[in-house]
Amino acid sequence: MSIAVNPDKLSDINQVMGDVLIRHRSFKTGLARLDECMQSYTGYGEPVCMLLHGPSGVGKSTLAKAFLVDNQPVETQDRKLVPVLSAVIPVPATMKNMASELLDKLGDPLSDRGTLEQRTKRLRKLLRECGTKLIILDEFQHFIDRKSERVILDVSDWLKNLISNTSIPVALVGLPYSRNVLSANEQLMRRFSYQTKLSPFDWNDKAERSEFTRILDAVDGKLAEILGGKSDLKGQAVRCHAATKGLISLLIKLIHGAAYEAAKCNASSITRQHLAKSFRERLVPDKAVLNPFLDSWDGQAIDPLPESRHMSVAGCIPSISARSRSQNINEVLSAR
Repeated sequence: MSIAVNPDKLSDINQVMGDVLIRHRSFKTGLARLDECMQSYTGYGEPVCMLLHGPSGVGKSTLAKAFLVDNQPVETQDRKLVPVLSAVIPVPATMKNMASELLDKLGDPLSDRGTLEQRTKRLRKLLRECGTKLIILDEFQHFIDRKSERVILDVSDWLKNLISNTSIPVALVGLPYSRNVLSANEQLMRRFSYQTKLSPFDWNDKAERSEFTRILDAVDGKLAEILGGKSDLKGQAVRCHAATKGLISLLIKLIHGAAYEAAKCNASSITRQHLAKSFRERLVPDKAVLNPFLDSWDGQAIDPLPESRHMSVAGCIPSISARSRSQNINEVLSAR
């Protein structure tokens, strides 16, 4: 006998988990430093630029989007003001592609037309007219040519000159090894000496373990309004951390899937069985990897992103030669 699934309940779960924005301590620190960079804009002199780096899934792009939500474009009678310009560094990263991407984000209908000099000149003009005070460039590691594993130096120089000619601060966002791009260009490195790291929650750190547990409890409270009861997710904190290695994006994915399974069963709360199924279907389908939500789990952490292991191993770093309304779970957060 099949169980009738309430589509409204599934929709509500999607809404809650899609909109959730967890402003934990490191997240707040990142937002504050982006604001510090933007406030350094005076229209002249050297601005404060920064590099925000960390592994995949730690929330770097989410942080940048949250800052954009707080600093949205403003339509005036004369023009559209864009205080914060955000773009993803294109692949391949060339000077022309970079200029075109930023022109497109500023609304230039001819963003892919003209020589590099013409595009750059139009870009500087538009940045001035739009009142841009901060540029955020995501996927900074694209400045490395993955075929040759070399830094694309001419693009690095183009960015350095853009900062010099506009005095607009730039915040770069990328994976940990993208720091080596700066090492290949001394002048660029000097401008981006201000660096902020976002890391997964460390279970061995008492404060971070406590915050991780509070996040679980807060998300649990939101889902309880839909499912009908609390699930005691904080009681599964050690297993959730082992399953996600403390990566916030994977934690949200894990809980989302578990809540979905609970709703499909018309359960009033998320059980360990729901978490086990979500882990296997949404995080690690490889059955050779032990499921931390089963009784057979040996207490060891799981690597949910094996394809990114080489990114965090120092000996394997590439060689270098010269969204919409967010729901804040503020009750889980403690200001730094």
